[in-house]
Amino acid sequence: MNKFPVFICIFAILLCFCGIKPVLAEENQLAQGNENILPYDYSDTTSVPIYVSITDEVSTKNHPVEGGKLQFKVNKDVYYNNEKILSKGEIISGRIETIITSGMNGFPAEIILDDFEIPNIKNSQLLGKYVKKGQNRCFWVYPLKWALTIIPFVGSTTNFIKGGHARIKTTDIITILYYPNWR
Repeated sequence: MNKFPVFICIFAILLCFCGIKPVLAEENQLAQGNENILPYDYSDTTSVPIYVSITDEVSTKNHPVEGGKLQFKVNKDVYYNNEKILSKGEIISGRIETIITSGMNGFPAEIILDDFEIPNIKNSQLLGKYVKKGQNRCFWVYPLKWALTIIPFVGSTTNFIKGGHARIKTTDIITILYYPNWR
């Protein structure tokens, strides 16, 4: 009898049990309430909204750079427990996280903002991802594309129709959530 398949089966069983052991130990620590594993206490959902608007208009038409810093103006005074955190008109900064250029068949461009920096507030206490999309032309490009496929090679001409540019105007209101009880 060949011992090689038996050896492989035993090795596979031992490998499975050795791989499960560290996972079970970590789950036991979580079950015992070890707070050192998680960096935040997500059970506290007390948040303070911070309303800001951009100081200079940004558009994908002007080819902004990913990672570029932008300036934002605070629209209202921000209070927490009767303590003023930010004043109206105060300038804060943020970054362009991602730029998605407009694509073929009417897919729109996108600008994603995040990584806001507010004085005396940790980044780990802020949630403020903001996404702005351009005009979506897919709703009329795809029906047109399928209608034109009756004529050979004409339907593929709609590939050259691009989506709209994303533009963040100075009148757009961006909401950043500040969680004061997070670490």
